[in-house]
Amino acid sequence: MLQESIELGRPLQIVTLDMAEKKVTVNEEDLASLTKSLRETGVSQVAVVSVMGAFRTGKSFLLDLFLRYLRHDEKVRASGAEADEAMPPARAEGVQFPLPDWITSAGGTLEGASDDCSAGFRFKGGMDRCTQGIWVWSEPFVRRIDGKDVALLLMDTQGAWDSQMTKEQSATIFGLTAVLSSKQIYNISMQIQEDKVENLTYFMEFAQAALRAASNDLNSNSAQKPETLQRINSEASRPFQSLEFLVRDWKHFEDEFTMEQCHEQMQDHMSRHLDPAKVAENSTVTALNNMFHKISCFCLPHPGRKIEKETWTGAVKDIDSDFLRFIDSYVKNVFKTGLEVKSILGTELSTMSFAPILRNFVEAFHSSAPAAMTFTQAMTNCTILLAKEGAMKNYQQKMDKFVASNNRGSDPEVFQAKHDSLVKDLGEEFNKATIFGNQDVVAEAWTELQGNIQRMHARYVEENKRRLERALVSLANIALVGLALFLLDWLSNWVCDWWLPVCYEMSKLAMAAYVLIFGYLGFQVWRLWKDRGQLAAMMAGGELWKEMIRLLGLYGDVAKNTNCADFPAVLKRIVSGESAVPDTNASGNQALSFLHLQFRLPALAWGTPPHKTNNQ
Repeated sequence: MLQESIELGRPLQIVTLDMAEKKVTVNEEDLASLTKSLRETGVSQVAVVSVMGAFRTGKSFLLDLFLRYLRHDEKVRASGAEADEAMPPARAEGVQFPLPDWITSAGGTLEGASDDCSAGFRFKGGMDRCTQGIWVWSEPFVRRIDGKDVALLLMDTQGAWDSQMTKEQSATIFGLTAVLSSKQIYNISMQIQEDKVENLTYFMEFAQAALRAASNDLNSNSAQKPETLQRINSEASRPFQSLEFLVRDWKHFEDEFTMEQCHEQMQDHMSRHLDPAKVAENSTVTALNNMFHKISCFCLPHPGRKIEKETWTGAVKDIDSDFLRFIDSYVKNVFKTGLEVKSILGTELSTMSFAPILRNFVEAFHSSAPAAMTFTQAMTNCTILLAKEGAMKNYQQKMDKFVASNNRGSDPEVFQAKHDSLVKDLGEEFNKATIFGNQDVVAEAWTELQGNIQRMHARYVEENKRRLERALVSLANIALVGLALFLLDWLSNWVCDWWLPVCYEMSKLAMAAYVLIFGYLGFQVWRLWKDRGQLAAMMAGGELWKEMIRLLGLYGDVAKNTNCADFPAVLKRIVSGESAVPDTNASGNQALSFLHLQFRLPALAWGTPPHKTNNQ
């Protein structure tokens, strides 16, 4: 069970709320674990789906169902199989909804039903608080959003209006969730009510006010162009991306309703409570609509009375069939059509910048009352970090491409010219990037970035130097062949050429072969001398001799650990590409496998990168 939990992931508490000190802090150990998982996905962008709401309204239970769906969908896509999209029986027909594959594939018990299983968000029934602060699932799910692979994070927040939490503390948790989430699911019970909308609006205004104040401060003290500032102001006025009211335990779906009629009822319920044109006292509703780019609503029926009991074991069979029908529709809507990449004031969040940006905003909310200057610094730090990350990634990609196209190294002057050209281009792009702060802040950030690029450039210079020195290394095998043929010809002159015609003819063939080989080697040395000078040619020649000596030692090990009768089979396997060699000891087999790679990969190949030959 422990091994299974490790493989499936675990909840990580990345933000804690200190009730005594009335402040929020980062859990660095769990954040480091999450950062490692984000980097291992190999993608660059992040999407965050968070569930927030009142104390004990089933947020963690919902997230456990999300986990089941995402794990199943990930396995299906990894296997290359097509997901089962067969249409279930219509709701109005009265036929029981069949259990979806994603519900049953992981077993008959939900993972978060007890303290004994850490493979889910703990939601065990009863009155004990299960969630403290902000939790994130440790394993990101790679999803396809707008044609790009994105790391999806699931977030669970401490219940607001907890009897031990003040309104300001709830606002702190909700404000952080709002800033970090690309889709917020507001989990409420029974129906949308005016007090729920008012409280949510208060929480959102709490974060929006700090963002707007930071934006205003930047307007008066920024090096940005007017059009960039205009875009920032526009984003600050509507800073949050997507909000969905998820109404739990909805009682108004009639048995004869089709799913289409149920969706119409959901939309009607949302418009009566969230459409400014239909709400009498609409100032709060208008303010909420102006904060989000998209607001929607979905209603779920009750999952079954057994779910509420403290003794419920998490058995899937106890979940009501109608609830499963709606949750199946809901998870597909959330994760197939409702995802967006996370952005902060128009700047997309990345897997590399998630952790430092989280730290900046937690610091901004540190005292449960973020000040404008604190938020200004947080936004400044975030935009500088994103701009630096983009520039470093751009430089690395272009240098990697340049190095890969010059496997034998480049002339130092050409290499330096390429670096200077890239730095110039990066400087122009950096000046166009959205960076909050005055000209001094931007200049300081560019100076730090130049230092980082220079350190990276030094590593590329060393790599290029190694490639220049090893420009002839890939010719070591053919040089050894030529040397062997020369020695055989010399030996035959004394042993058999003077009395055996066959030996004499073979000697002439050997001479013709090694003359061609030495001529080819001489041409490569001459070309290197002409292109890079005498010193470079001499250094490359020295490395060639070192490689030849190394290979002689290797071939000696092969000969020592292989019976004479096995040599034909060995040669046949080397030529055919087989790496396994029978009837040899472990060291001999390892040496033969390496010998096979030496012949198959670098021999006679002009375009083989020297460093790859060395790594073999």
